[in-house]
Amino acid sequence: MKLPQSEIELFYKLWGTLIWTINQKHKIVPAFKKPVYGERINETPFIVIRPKLWENPQWIDDFLCENEFNKLNEIECEILKDWRKNFIKDRFIVVKHLKPYSVFMTFEDSAKLYGVCGISTSIKETVLYDVPYIVDAVLLPFKGKIIYDSFLGPHSVSFGKGLRDSIKDSYEKAKETTGIIEAIGVPPIPIKPQSVAKKPKSSQLTPPVGDTKGANVPQSISARYVEVANIIEKFCDEKLNEEYKGICLRALAKLCRKRPSPLVSGRVQTWACGIVYAIGSNNFIFDKSQSINMTADEIAEWFSLSKSTAGNKAAEVNKLLDLSYFNTEFQLKSRIDRNPLIWYLKVNGFIVDIRTMPREVQEEAFCKGLIPYIPADEDADV
Repeated sequence: MKLPQSEIELFYKLWGTLIWTINQKHKIVPAFKKPVYGERINETPFIVIRPKLWENPQWIDDFLCENEFNKLNEIECEILKDWRKNFIKDRFIVVKHLKPYSVFMTFEDSAKLYGVCGISTSIKETVLYDVPYIVDAVLLPFKGKIIYDSFLGPHSVSFGKGLRDSIKDSYEKAKETTGIIEAIGVPPIPIKPQSVAKKPKSSQLTPPVGDTKGANVPQSISARYVEVANIIEKFCDEKLNEEYKGICLRALAKLCRKRPSPLVSGRVQTWACGIVYAIGSNNFIFDKSQSINMTADEIAEWFSLSKSTAGNKAAEVNKLLDLSYFNTEFQLKSRIDRNPLIWYLKVNGFIVDIRTMPREVQEEAFCKGLIPYIPADEDADV
């Protein structure tokens, strides 16, 4: 579950040289001493530089083209080329620790399984969480194996029995249909299911399908979506408005698309309340100066829940959807328009209101994902 000593030394030689050289060129971390394998290494520069590297993988091309120090041989250069071409940056569920590697599973509907080796220690010893757990990682091909770029970002999220069962089912299905990928770029070998058909358990029965009215959710959870959506629609029709209803239903659909979806367990009434509460809170619904406002007690009472239950579920939704005043995905347009934190950006070293800048500047900010829409287009529609 870890590399042999010769490969450990090779990895850290390549990784250290690459990161240090990139920093020399782009001046990301000041006073970064070139790392030497076997000496104590300061991890902080690596933590700062590595995300910028994977946002700009062409830096590896630059490194290989320049290679001004000429210290890498042809085999070592080929390894870096392989990293550049085949790195996988994603969020995974670590589902099992096997003898040769740990199994990372993607969140896709058709999940993929990767057999990932530790570097100097096994992943089981590196991350002291019980499986399954969620981790952010960059996977790299290396000497016919899959490793990671020396840093893992585990999330302390616990799974209930329903989610654990769903993860197990996804793992078994992926193992039988596509197998475990042990080398990036090499097709995995599926594990053939047993020829003797087993009587399906009740938990494996085909889930009911519901009419989602065009919402983009997996068929396996469509009936659950409909149950929660009906409650949300009724609440919004009585207490809020169409814009709120649309945002809440988009939030519900996104939760359904998560792999695995947290909505597979828990009461539909509680989920509906948590979504409404979280979206409302993110749009200042508790502020009496707003045209539409409610108290936390009023929301909880409508759903026949205690205020603490409603608040706890809303906190869970808030975390799952990464709601914040900077994230405009689930905000009312009126809130977006009035939120200066969204529109004040640094341009040429100065903090400016992007809405006052020329259209080409606004377009550039929009293309980079810094603003939710081009203000000049909104002004033209007025």
